Amino acid sequence: MVSMTRGAYAKPGTSLDFKTGNWRSTEMPAHIHAKAPCHAACPAGEDQQAWFAKLQEGHAEAAWAELVRANPLPAITGRVCPHPCEGACNRAALDGALAIHNVERWLGDEAIRNGCDYPVAAPRANAPEVGIVGAGPAGISAAYHCLRHGLRATIYEASPEAGGLLRAAIPQTRLPRAPLDAELSRVLALPGITLNLRTRLGRDVSLEELRHNHPAVLLAPGCQASTAWSVDGAVPADLREGLHMLKDFVDHGALPEAERVVVHGGGNTAMDLCRLLKRSGSKQVTLITASGLPGPDTDPSDEINVVPRELE
Repeated sequence: MVSMTRGAYAKPGTSLDFKTGNWRSTEMPAHIHAKAPCHAACPAGEDQQAWFAKLQEGHAEAAWAELVRANPLPAITGRVCPHPCEGACNRAALDGALAIHNVERWLGDEAIRNGCDYPVAAPRANAPEVGIVGAGPAGISAAYHCLRHGLRATIYEASPEAGGLLRAAIPQTRLPRAPLDAELSRVLALPGITLNLRTRLGRDVSLEELRHNHPAVLLAPGCQASTAWSVDGAVPADLREGLHMLKDFVDHGALPEAERVVVHGGGNTAMDLCRLLKRSGSKQVTLITASGLPGPDTDPSDEINVVPRELE
């Protein structure tokens, strides 16, 4: 007897067992697996439909294992990702999108709490070793996927700690250090990954050396260069770069004192700054952005990442 799953989806091939309608007079039905809208919208390539199905069946660890086939850092991304998957969710047209990023965060936290093993095997001792520059989310994820494909990975990081902008620029109000440290340490402890800290490209190691020592080299230094800003060539004397301000705040726990501040931008850097400036005592923080406010008439891909109650 063929039974449907609790999530009411058919397993591949089972449609052949349901001979209804004009099944005998037309082409035999067959299941074709295509990307769900949330899957197609995910920049990390997660198959949310697949791991939600495992969760619906009551298998949380199996759901996490399915999730980390694409993204090894769910406890982190579940806190900082703008979750475009939810904007593409089919349920948004019915009652509301699934809280995919919240469930992703919960799975990541549960895996840390229970010490779940990543579904990867240690590579052979003589497996090719990929050189990776940068120990931010891109470099660490790349090293993890090298292991999944039977390769070893050596990471070269200029800073004294791994994490990149996750550690250097995202405030702890949005990304607490406990889950950040726990998840990064779990991935970096996997057999086959070697981390070299305080090793800067161009100072401590050259690109020629990397090409000589590794059959493949991935450059993942992160997007840390600020965009030049001016209005008809005029630049305010007290203009400050947002990313540098966030780094200073993470390092020193303080921002420059100012009663009135104008922040130009609509991304996470701009929103983090707005929140921190208000918490630091600025009386008026004005956001100037080309992006839209959250609402039914705004394209989800063009919304600023803000909670409506934060706006005046």
